[in-house]
Parts: sequence; C-alpha cells; structure tokens
Amino acid sequence: MSVPAVSVIIPTYNRVPLLRAALDSVHRQTFCDYEVIVVDDGSTETVGEAVQAHPTAPRVIRQDRRGPAAARNRGLKEARAGTIAFLDSDDLWHPEKLARFMEALGRDSTVRIFYGPMSPIDSEGRPVPGRTKPCHGGRITGQLFCSSFVHVPTVVCRRELLDRAGGFDESLSVCEDYDLWLRLSLHEPFGLLPEPLAWRRLHGDRLSKQCMSRNLAIKANVLRRFYEAAQFDGYLHSSVARGRLARVCFVAARAALANGEYDRAVEFCRLSSSFGQARVRTLPILIRAILAGAVRGSSSSSSCSPLARNLAPGATEEMSSRSQ
Repeated sequence: MSVPAVSVIIPTYNRVPLLRAALDSVHRQTFCDYEVIVVDDGSTETVGEAVQAHPTAPRVIRQDRRGPAAARNRGLKEARAGTIAFLDSDDLWHPEKLARFMEALGRDSTVRIFYGPMSPIDSEGRPVPGRTKPCHGGRITGQLFCSSFVHVPTVVCRRELLDRAGGFDESLSVCEDYDLWLRLSLHEPFGLLPEPLAWRRLHGDRLSKQCMSRNLAIKANVLRRFYEAAQFDGYLHSSVARGRLARVCFVAARAALANGEYDRAVEFCRLSSSFGQARVRTLPILIRAILAGAVRGSSSSSSCSPLARNLAPGATEEMSSRSQ
C-alpha cells in the first residue's frame, strides 16, 4: 500500500449527518493523494457503520470517550503520511483547500505549518457576516497570545512538529489547540494563506460554547501557564502579556460569579488584579463572590460538569501540555 501525501484527521462524537457533510467536502478536493482517519470518540451513534461506504474510504478508529485532544492524538498515532491536515466533524473545506496548502508547503521549506481564516456559516450553511478574527503570519507568538486566531480545520503541517511538541494536551477539554499553537509558535514561523478555504459551522452544540465559565477558566490557565513557563525571545513583551492575562482573568471571574462558582470568582479576581487590572473593576465581583460564598457555603461545585471542579486557577501546574 502506497503512503499518502497527507493524512486527514477528523475527530467526532456522534453528529453523523455533519460528519458525512465534512467527508463530502474532503471528497470534493482537487488534491486527492490523502487518507482519511475518523476517530470516533465514544459515540453513542454507529459512526463506523454510517460512513464505511463513503467514497473517501475513511478508516474509522473507535475509542472510549476521552475528548477531542485524545481523539486527535489517536489520529496522529494512526496516520501514515508525513503531512497532517485537521478537519472537525461539523466543519467543511473548500475544494481547493488541500491543493493550495500542499502547494504552499512544497514551495517554502522554511515554513512547516500553514493555516488560514475560516468563513462562518450557520447550521443551514448560510454565510454569517462579521465573525472573523485578523490572522497573522511569521513569528506570531505575541499576536497569538492576545487572540486565538489559528483555526484547527485550516491547519496543515509537517508531522514531526506535532510529534516533537508531544501533540495535544489531553488534560484540556477545550483550548487544547490554542495551547499547542502557542507552544509551536515559540519555535516555528506560521505560514498564512489569507483566503478563507474552510467554513466553520456555528451551532448550539459546539463544545467551545458549552459551559462558558469552565471554558474561560481553562483559557486563562492555559495563558497563565504559557506566560510563566515560556522563554519568549522578544516575541512577547511582558507588559502586553500581563494586560491580556488581566483581561482574561477578569472575564473568567465574571463568568464564574454568574455560574455560582464563588471560590473561583474570588481567585480570578485576585489574579486579574495581580496582573494589573484596576481594583475598582474587580472589587464589585470580589465582594459579591465572597458574600454569596459565605451565604451558600463552599462553591467548589459547578453546574457545568465535574471537570470544571478540577480546574481551579491554583491547579495550573496539574495541566500538562490538551479540543473536538
């Protein structure tokens, strides 16, 4: 069996109709030297049976439910190609996506990872205006720390980069991609193809929009860990990083308060102030969280999920380098 030029990795949890649409977009590619690996992350639907006859001939790997980071890492382990392309099961590719990215990789040997913007669409496939972030190319650590703009379904890169970085951090239920791109950005320039060649489907079941207080806490901890551990070599200035951390921790504190997670709200208020947020902004949240916590007792429980209870800001060191 010949080795394909690129391995396309698609993690999925249920969503069979959307997965079929994603596979259809792969089948429409003008670049055809690929293999498709679908990692079924503990679906209750019969994913393998549903897509086994698809013309992309996907290899379906089933594992127990472990989250998108573990699913992507399993796909990397099973991949045969030296180049990896990622696609999420609810997103779509433009027919020229792989051709354009493989051409870019072949043209510039000094750049081993490329990405690009995505065009948002609604659940029916209609364009959604005004929901894109500015993208940047080159050494992007500073810009990336301030804005998460590298989209997983656009990334095409050499496999050795992912292997060397240890893949996605499986302790993270969200932001595992952000964490990985930040780590890679310290060592690699990112190539940017500015034309949108992928579509992001906006719908209510997206993991990134479930339990925002948990997601914001994880994001803040990912950024804090990166800031405290990394050697930036001039790519990220401390004043810029601390300003970003102050804002992210403030937003995490506000979300935690709204979700009844008072201990976490207090901790993030204090962190936000330590990074430079004006106390006049954090004090109202801090007082409300302390008073509400005193009335209700311990706030370590969360209405989101058991996972959220394990992600207090003080536990950052327990998050080793880990989405769907």
